[in-house]
Amino acid sequence: MAAPRRPRKTPARQPGRPSARTAQDVRGQLIAAARDLFLKYGYRAVSSRQVAAAAGANPAMIHYYFGNKHGLYKAMLEQAIGPGVARLNAMLEAPPEEASVARMLDTYMHILEANPWIPGLLLREVLMPDGAFRDQFIRDFGSRFAPRVAELVRHETLSGHLRKDLDPRLAVVSFLSLGLFPFIAMPVWTRALELRLSQPLVEQLIAHTLRIFREGVRA
Repeated sequence: MAAPRRPRKTPARQPGRPSARTAQDVRGQLIAAARDLFLKYGYRAVSSRQVAAAAGANPAMIHYYFGNKHGLYKAMLEQAIGPGVARLNAMLEAPPEEASVARMLDTYMHILEANPWIPGLLLREVLMPDGAFRDQFIRDFGSRFAPRVAELVRHETLSGHLRKDLDPRLAVVSFLSLGLFPFIAMPVWTRALELRLSQPLVEQLIAHTLRIFREGVRA
C-alpha cells in the first residue's frame, strides 16, 4: 500500500501555550490521526508531519505534547487500552486464588472488542517480522503478562481445577491465540459465514471462546 501523501504546510502556531480546551482538542485530534494512519500505513511509513496534517495541527504540537512520534504512539495506546490494561494489572497483582485464567481471557477479549483497531495494529507492528514495536511490546507487556497467566494455570492445575497434563506455557499460547485471532480475522469469517457483525455476535463469540477454552483445559 502506498504511503500517505506529503502534507501541505500548516500555519505557524501563535506564541504561547494553548488554552486548556484547545490543548485537549489538539492532543485528542493528534492521537486519533496517529491511530488511523499507523493502522493504515504502518508506524515507519508515517511521519510526524503527516500525522499533524491529518489532525489539522502544527507539527510542533507533537513535540509539545508527546516529545516525538514514539511518544505519540505510546500515548495513543495508553488512551485506548489504559482502562482495560488497568483491570488486567489488578488481576496480575491479585493472589492466585482470587484470579482465574477464564476471567483474564474474558477481560482480554473485551479490551480487543472495545478497540477493534488494536488487532490490526498488533499484527502489523508486533507480529510481523519487521514489526517496529515487537521488542517494546514483549518488554512492557508480554514478558509480564504471559508468565502471570502461566502462573495462574499452574495454580489452578495444583488446585484440581485444570487438567494435570496441561503445560502452563503452551496454555498461554492457546489463551492468546484464541482471544486475538477471531478479531484479526473478523472481516473474513463474518463474510465467509454470512454473519452480520453486531454487538450480540461479538458477545456470543467471547462466550463461545471462553467455553472452548474451559472445556479444553478443565480437570
